[in-house]
Amino acid sequence: MDKRPLWARMDAATRQGAGVVAGTEVPAEPGVFALYRHGEAVFLGRAPADGGLRERVYDRHLATGPDLTASAFRRNVATRLKVADVEEVRSRPLTSDEVSRVNRWVAGCDVAWLTCADDDEAATLEHELKAEFRPPLTKR
Repeated sequence: MDKRPLWARMDAATRQGAGVVAGTEVPAEPGVFALYRHGEAVFLGRAPADGGLRERVYDRHLATGPDLTASAFRRNVATRLKVADVEEVRSRPLTSDEVSRVNRWVAGCDVAWLTCADDDEAATLEHELKAEFRPPLTKR
């Protein structure tokens, strides 16, 4: 029996390249999403009904602009790459080279999601997935 049945479900979901997925391909419904790097989950997040997966995944986490403050994922990537720590990301503009390093790393990821009927279902699923396994860039 699989010790991580919910992650088995997430891992089986269709994955799309973070650098090529179109916003219109990401559903506007609430849900839970995971970002993968080299086949391994590195981040897990939840999208509420207000804005849904499209706003949370595409507009925030896959954005390529210089402002990383709206994305815990991009901030944590910057920290992982030793571009800047979380406080620096929040307090100073990153250089174009620093932003490019983060964007290249993110573009090398894949994204998958599971839609949910409502916010409560999404929150429960996220909590249960984190109980099974918390990816390394998921801090909370």
